[in-house]
Amino acid sequence: MRILVLEYEIKDREGRILGSSKFEGPMKVKLGTGEIWKELEEKLSALKMGEEASFWIKVPFDREKIKRVDRESIPPDVKAGEEFYVQTPAGTWSARLLGYEGNNAVIDLNPPYAGDEVFYRVKLIYEEKM
Repeated sequence: MRILVLEYEIKDREGRILGSSKFEGPMKVKLGTGEIWKELEEKLSALKMGEEASFWIKVPFDREKIKRVDRESIPPDVKAGEEFYVQTPAGTWSARLLGYEGNNAVIDLNPPYAGDEVFYRVKLIYEEKM
């Protein structure tokens, strides 16, 4: 397993910044764990120290990330269509409330840009040794 530390910038088709190490700090990625999309992992695994790369990737939409949770677990001020944060065993995730079904809330844990192509500009600045 390789652990990469990257400078990055992610943009949508309109050029809006979706994420950047300028604002959020470097990104740490563990390759070989299934934590990131296969296509993204393939691109990042080819990087060598100090190397930069730019590429487009279609972000997969995962139906398994549509979840039903207890209605009471949703902050009371969140309305259908709005994003909020949830704590999961894997960390803090952005979620979107799709609506309610009885005592359940239906949430989407996919990134807001799932199903779309996004532009990545990355630079490998450090590789942690295992």
